[in-house]
Amino acid sequence: MAKRDLELQNDEALVTAFVKTGDQAPLEVLLARHESRVFGLAYRILGNRADALDATQDVFLTVFRRASSFRHQSAFSTWLYRLTTNACHDIGRSKSRTPVPVETLPAQLTRTEGEADSRLIVEQALRSLPEDQRVPIVMRDLYGMTYEEIAAATGAPSGTVKSRIARGRMRLIDLLGMSEGREPGSGTGRLTGKE
Repeated sequence: MAKRDLELQNDEALVTAFVKTGDQAPLEVLLARHESRVFGLAYRILGNRADALDATQDVFLTVFRRASSFRHQSAFSTWLYRLTTNACHDIGRSKSRTPVPVETLPAQLTRTEGEADSRLIVEQALRSLPEDQRVPIVMRDLYGMTYEEIAAATGAPSGTVKSRIARGRMRLIDLLGMSEGREPGSGTGRLTGKE
């Protein structure tokens, strides 16, 4: 089948085509479609580019080896994100460490108003959240996944996902100094280590 025809197929059809025929072209289209999202999720979980690349590679190898175990009971992307969170946990355990600590931003960075600077501040605050809060927030707010999809991808009950997201968002508000009408990054100084 031509690559153009493959690109028009949905994820589940591509998995089925790969499993039935063994042809790698459907798998290549499928992985290219999801590569940036898998890497982005892994990076936000691990906080380190090299580890995120390793996790992405592990996920894609797992998809190649275990595509036949995909049961079509949920969306392929949900299964893929579950593989991603598992790969990230494995990398963290194998290195016997938690995600890379957040570096301290220079004091002047928290006082500038540029869009790039604001993104760095938000990214830093996000990385400082515990993983069990950070992962569902990334999936919900950056990837637009439903609570049920997040529950399936993380293995946590839907109610637990909702409470983790709520607690994480409250922590982000506090870290970003957005309560009481303050500007992001101008709050308590927790992001810069200065009070």
